[in-house]
Amino acid sequence: MKKGSISEMGGSSVWIYAALFLLAAGTAAGSVYLMRSGAETAEGVRAYLARFFETFAANKNNAAVFKNSLVSNLICAGIIFTAGFFRFGCILTGALLLRRGFVMGFTAASFFKFYGLRGMFIMLSTMPTVLITIPAMLLFSAVSVNFSLNRERKEKKFIFSYIFFLILTISIFCVASLSEGYLTTTFMGFASPK
Repeated sequence: MKKGSISEMGGSSVWIYAALFLLAAGTAAGSVYLMRSGAETAEGVRAYLARFFETFAANKNNAAVFKNSLVSNLICAGIIFTAGFFRFGCILTGALLLRRGFVMGFTAASFFKFYGLRGMFIMLSTMPTVLITIPAMLLFSAVSVNFSLNRERKEKKFIFSYIFFLILTISIFCVASLSEGYLTTTFMGFASPK
């Protein structure tokens, strides 16, 4: 594999900033959506979180958390990778980033709204996973968009570079899933409401 092909694949920092913007916009939208939702929605979220913590306290299954996280991350990587082969695949990648940001924003706002400072500690327990997953996802999204818009994408050097980025991203996502399954659950056990 030529070094030039890798730098050409990941060289467009504009797409990284665009991906970061979409993720941030989704996060803001998720937070605003919760804050503007009615009392009925808020009560539903509160009840869901209460059930979640009851289940979590009764059964801390680290392996199941790891497995669910890994499956979710692999699906995300697969969608981003596949989107790179289509001219308008960047729209799918952008929608995925918006959705991921929305879920993050909604979740963080929910914990803060219903549990205050303790909720912020719960969210901090997820930071190791977030710090591993988000940069990898942003970089791979930028590479995917660059690949989808590149007219020479059918050349072998670009395809090999693209597959290399997929393997790298999957490896990082595996580490993130391990972190979520074993580190996050441990920290969350200390911070979660009794």
